[in-house]
Amino acid sequence: MMPATRAGVPSRDLDWEPCWNVRDLGGLPLSGGGEARWGALIRADCLGKLTTAGRQALIDYGVGTVIDLRSADELAIDPPAFPGGRAGEPAFRHAPLVTNDPAANARWMALQTRADVYRIFLDFYGRGLAGALRAIAWAPPGGIVFHCLGGTDRTGLVAALALRLAGVPDEVIAADYEMTLERRRSIYAQLVEEKGEANLGFWDKLNMTADNMLATLAYLDAQHGGERAYLRANGLADGDIERVRARLRGNVAPLR
Repeated sequence: MMPATRAGVPSRDLDWEPCWNVRDLGGLPLSGGGEARWGALIRADCLGKLTTAGRQALIDYGVGTVIDLRSADELAIDPPAFPGGRAGEPAFRHAPLVTNDPAANARWMALQTRADVYRIFLDFYGRGLAGALRAIAWAPPGGIVFHCLGGTDRTGLVAALALRLAGVPDEVIAADYEMTLERRRSIYAQLVEEKGEANLGFWDKLNMTADNMLATLAYLDAQHGGERAYLRANGLADGDIERVRARLRGNVAPLR
């Protein structure tokens, strides 16, 4: 897949109407040289609202698999754009990240930063994260788009783990994460106009900053031994880890 271009310059931003937070993870620099492969992994906000033009743009970009990170309850309210099984459309994989864990509930009530959110994910939802990476590893040929609702938290953490496995430096991962903040400014301005800034809650605020992702990656290393040890402990096989890495770095071995 060749990257989209703007004025002849490769662009990671993709226009899938009316989504506001879609970007190719290709083109990001890799430690030791080179860049992540274009068209392999795309992160997005919810695809359920895609217009006809948006659906066609996704298909034309070479997407072969859509991985939905939302819960079953969310899918019941807002069904997936591509439920799978229809000719000419991407395959569908449901890989929900969050399960009902009473032990996590108290910590959800004490959130102060986005990094607090991601520590809860890492501490309580490792199986879901490993499952999302496994879905990436074993997707059929073609590009893979993964998404949650806003493409911020669940999507951001899966993107961070995949990019870490590929060898993208932490500061680049954090900068990619913060791009969501810039894309959210227009939505934030609309919310302020409708509700007033003082009435906006934690999830509405522009708090998805690079330092939150850097703190998350440091926590991953300090508390869980890094991304490989963490994913192995949550059931992801070494072969799956290498397949995820290969998606962004080069050819993927044939499915067995």
